[in-house]
Amino acid sequence: MIKHITCTLIFLFLLHLTYAQGNSYSQISQKSSRSKFIDRNTMYGKNFYFEQNWVKGKLLMADNTVISSDTILYNYEKVNHRLLFTTDLINIFELDSREYKAVLFYFKDTGYVFKHIYNVNEKDLFQVLVNEKNKYSLFKIPCSKLVRTYVGGESYYPYGGFKFLEIPAYYLFFPGQDYKTLYALKKQAIEKMFALTPELSRVEEYLNNAGKKDLDENDLIHLVQYLNQ
Repeated sequence: MIKHITCTLIFLFLLHLTYAQGNSYSQISQKSSRSKFIDRNTMYGKNFYFEQNWVKGKLLMADNTVISSDTILYNYEKVNHRLLFTTDLINIFELDSREYKAVLFYFKDTGYVFKHIYNVNEKDLFQVLVNEKNKYSLFKIPCSKLVRTYVGGESYYPYGGFKFLEIPAYYLFFPGQDYKTLYALKKQAIEKMFALTPELSRVEEYLNNAGKKDLDENDLIHLVQYLNQ
């Protein structure tokens, strides 16, 4: 697992700049609603970013206050893109996306930073993968979709059933804040994003050296870091 140390430090520095510090459950409960479509049977599925784990975190609210409380646990629901929280793993609440700017999740020894990027859209949370000022930055919207499986396919059910399919979207921001969206981690699709740019030859060289047509998220992160050198 990649440790997003740089992203965590950036977020903690941002928190240090805020003047108001919040640590009360009541501060976010007033800006949330009991989550629909969540019950004990669906709490631990693959539709959650941290799966069965509910994790601690810090919230940067819309008014720049910081919510920090060890009694509040979070998870991110990837089908409907909802930030959920609970204090007892029974009552699950959804925080209104308009009420916060960013969230830092703590899971084991790694920090995961998610933020709103309002010039893309006002609802989704973007996971920070690479964040460099005046250079290339990379973000991801984690997303799952429930699809039907059939006999003979990949299924936990003897006569077919349903499973969650991961369909993340990657957003590459160029120096100057223009961005392009990537839905398939394939060599040809990545090269197409850099068509007519001065970096195309470096991208082609890097991908050719990788020696594979289908890449994973780590390959994309390393490519962006390589271009920023």
